[in-house]
Amino acid sequence: MSKLFKLKVDTPGGTLFEDDVLQVEIKTPNGMVGFLADHQPSIGSVLPSICYIRDDKGERVSAVVNTGIYRMDGKQINIITDFFDFTDKINQSVFEIRKQRIEQAISNKNVKNIKIYEGIQRKLQNELEKLSKLSKKT
Repeated sequence: MSKLFKLKVDTPGGTLFEDDVLQVEIKTPNGMVGFLADHQPSIGSVLPSICYIRDDKGERVSAVVNTGIYRMDGKQINIITDFFDFTDKINQSVFEIRKQRIEQAISNKNVKNIKIYEGIQRKLQNELEKLSKLSKKT
């Protein structure tokens, strides 16, 4: 059996996931990167994508992760992001929560220029569509 190592996912709200895993695959600016136990220590960026986790039973599960950073020390990989959820748990309420957070951020900016506001709204819609497509792929 392959060697296990710890995966810990932290968000501003606290630790969302912490368990022993066989493998983690995340998308970085250089493409997909896979991590196993005793991987060379590294630090890098995580891009918004589907990440894959092979659990201690060898099952491959997927999760949606937003922009963040990772730190691998060979024994544990930490992912720090503002959004992480397993794709089998993603539903419309997740998208609504994300939409509310973005709309709140927009309202806090006191956007006065309607063109800027409309551009932000388009970006919001695009982000929600991307999340929806990602959750349907798995």
